[in-house]
Formats: sequence, C-alpha cells, structure tokens
Amino acid sequence: MSYKPYSIITPEYQVTSGGVRVMYALQSWLETRGQIAFVNQYPNMDFIAVYPEITRGNPTNAKHVVRYILNKPGLMTTNGKPGPTEFDPEDKIYVFSQLYNTLGVDMNHIMFLPVLNLHLFKVTNTGKRKEKCKLIGKGTDLRLPETEGLFTITREFANDQGALADYLNECEVMYSYDNNSAMFEIARLCGCRVVVIPSIYSKEEFSKYEPGMNGISYGLDEKEELDVKGFRDHYQWMIAAFEERIDYFIEETQS
Repeated sequence: MSYKPYSIITPEYQVTSGGVRVMYALQSWLETRGQIAFVNQYPNMDFIAVYPEITRGNPTNAKHVVRYILNKPGLMTTNGKPGPTEFDPEDKIYVFSQLYNTLGVDMNHIMFLPVLNLHLFKVTNTGKRKEKCKLIGKGTDLRLPETEGLFTITREFANDQGALADYLNECEVMYSYDNNSAMFEIARLCGCRVVVIPSIYSKEEFSKYEPGMNGISYGLDEKEELDVKGFRDHYQWMIAAFEERIDYFIEETQS
C-alpha cells in the first residue's frame, strides 16, 4: 500500500481554542505513528485532507477527505456564517465526542483527543479555596444572581496558562454559561468543580461527553463532589484510548 500524507486544515493556532489545539495535536499523533502530516499545506502529491466541521466544501481539492467533527455541525461560525450540517457521502467522518454525533457514526469513529497538559493543570493548593469565578466563552451571560460580581475567565486571561492554573487552584467553583468547553476539564484537573448553566444540551445529552460528570453540577449548583484523583485517572485513560483509536483512523484513511 502506498501511504499518503495528511494535510490538516485548521484556523491559526490559539492556545485558548480547544478545537484548533485538537487539530494541531492530531498532526503530532500522526507523526508519532510514522505518518507524514502537514498543517495548512497542500503537498504536491496524492494526499488526505482533514477538515474540521466548520469547513465548507473541499478547498484543497483533495481526492481523499476526512471530516473531523469537533462540535455540533452548524453551531460554530466562520466569518459570521454557520458551518455546514451535511457533507459529501464519500467523506470519511470522525466525531470528537458522542455529544456531537448528529451524523450517527459508530463508536469506531468517535475520536476524543485529550490535549491538556497534565504537568501544568494539577492541584497545587491543598488548603481552603476562597474564590469563585465564571466562564462565558461561547455562551451568553444571563447575569444570574449567583454569578454577578464574579471574576470572568476570558480568552485573554487564559492565554497565560500558568496564571490560569494558579487561579483555578484558588477557586472552589466555576460557573459556566458556555455549554461545553475544555475549561471544564482544566478546572477539574486543578481541583475546581464546575456548574454548567445550560442553553443547548439537556443533562442527559451532556452526560454523553467523554470526560464525564465528575465534579459537574448541571443547571443548579448541587455541589457535586469532585474526585480529583478519579478525574485525573479518567483523563489519562482517555489518552490511552485515543492511542488505539488513532491506529484505527490511520488504517481506515490510508486504505
């Protein structure tokens, strides 16, 4: 079999964009498996294009296309326009999470890629936590009484990942108007439980999300207990699970 390089098409790298980080991490994982993988380059040969769900059409004119669905299709926008909800039937579809599986792929095509730095995001404060904070992110601030006056974690603040880890180690709880964010995992790895204020998913739907509900209250602050060690172990298990899934991904996309 003649192996084809991968061309991963993604917006510019941002440390605070989970989806973009996943696409860059995919390149690294492919390379660890001996594959040739480019980001935003078009090889002068037969190649496999890997697009996120926000990409319309096949801008690289690749003969082989993989769609990596990193969010609910049609939810995210590019230049103010929602992404597509349907794709060419010849495309191979992989979905980041069961939560986004509107296309009904089987479990072999669910590919959750953990990208967080476990050396950075960890518990360093074993004392009393005095802070509370909120995340707006992709959501809308509903200005609920319990979140008024709380420090808002913004993209600008989160750009300094070390400062983010230090701050979350001072926080007892993070309220989120964003329905889903890698910040949920960052907070929990740092020992901060999460309260999600939902506007899209039901609790039953959200429970499908691979990182799980450990330390997450949904809708109201039920003071859901956070087992930090259990969550960290689960996150490491998800990394190991991805190692198997990437091998399946390569075998199928190269065939």
